[in-house]
Amino acid sequence: MDKKRSKIIVNSGYLFILTNFLLAIFNILVGMVSNSIAIFSDAIHSLTDTISGILVIVSEKLASHKKFNQKRTQIERTTTIIIAIIIIVIGVHIMIESFEAIIEPEQVDYSPAVIIVLIASIAVKYLLAAYLKNTGKKIKSNVLIASGAETMNDTLISIAVLTSAIIYLIWHIDLEAYLSAIIAIIIIKVGLEFIFPHLSKHHHHHLESDPDHDHCHKK
Repeated sequence: MDKKRSKIIVNSGYLFILTNFLLAIFNILVGMVSNSIAIFSDAIHSLTDTISGILVIVSEKLASHKKFNQKRTQIERTTTIIIAIIIIVIGVHIMIESFEAIIEPEQVDYSPAVIIVLIASIAVKYLLAAYLKNTGKKIKSNVLIASGAETMNDTLISIAVLTSAIIYLIWHIDLEAYLSAIIAIIIIKVGLEFIFPHLSKHHHHHLESDPDHDHCHKK
């Protein structure tokens, strides 16, 4: 059961990486065309998730190895802290860029293609979040459940970007830099929640060992 569970986590990790990497590329291209800081921020967030996915896979492979089997909880905690530091650093970087854009705003250029890509991105993220959450519940993996919750947060961020684009197209009000700042705050908050799990119900279990899984190893 442990080998099957580990394989599912690793395969889900690969799917998580591939999906976020492709989303990041699309968002970067759209961001270049539209000159949208918020879309760029969303792209960077997707790249962050890609890095997180890689670390989760490495962590699972190490933890499932006989030599490190007894140190599973310690490995997961160390991996989580590394992911959190990366997330926080990127969030701070986006925050700085947002403030610079507020001080010296640049013209954004939304097109129907941009709206379509945003809608597609939201759909893909929602499906990925649902898959990770359901799979995590089936195999009792807190890591996948937490990843699903984080991906759902990404979905909400993309919805906010889409809303900003629609507002700009209808009323010509540019909320890009301010929205980017909000996204940065969310990214930093997610990073802090990984380090201090008591800040969020979603990430509380991410730092804890899986009782069912530990029970399997004790048998």
